[in-house]
Amino acid sequence: MRERDEVLQKFHELRTAKLKERKERFLGHYSRNCFFNCRLRVKGNSVVGFCQNPTILGALRSRLAICNDDDIAKRCRVFRCKNTEESVERDFEDILHSPARCGQEYPKLAVLIWFLQDYGGSSRGIRLGRAILDSLKSVSRLLFFRWW
Repeated sequence: MRERDEVLQKFHELRTAKLKERKERFLGHYSRNCFFNCRLRVKGNSVVGFCQNPTILGALRSRLAICNDDDIAKRCRVFRCKNTEESVERDFEDILHSPARCGQEYPKLAVLIWFLQDYGGSSRGIRLGRAILDSLKSVSRLLFFRWW
C-alpha cells in the first residue's frame, strides 16, 4: 500500500497539471471564450458562434458575423475573454468539492481524493491494529460458523 505522503504528492502534481490545462482551455483565445461570442443552435445539433461586438458589426455593416472558428478568434483584435483566472480557479475548486462532478470530469483526482479522505490521517499502528482485529473477527466467524 502506498504511503499517504506519496499519494498526497501525486495528488498535488495531478491537481496542478489539470488546473493548468483548464486555464489554457478557458483563458485561451478561442471563440467559445470570447465575451462577444453568442452560440446558437442551428438546425438540429449544430451550434454556431456569432460575434456580437458592435465594432466588428459596424465595420462589416451587417447584423450577423459568424465567429465559429478558433483561428478567427486568435486573429481578432477586439477579443475579450469572458473568464478570469480567479473564476477558472474557483470553478475548478467547486468541481473538486463535488464528488459527482469531480468523478465525471477528473476521475483520477477523484480517486486520489477518496483515498486521502479514507486514509483519514490515522497512524500506521492504528491501521495495523484494525487489520489484526478484522482478521481475528474473520477467523472467529469461520470457526463458529457465523457467516451472516
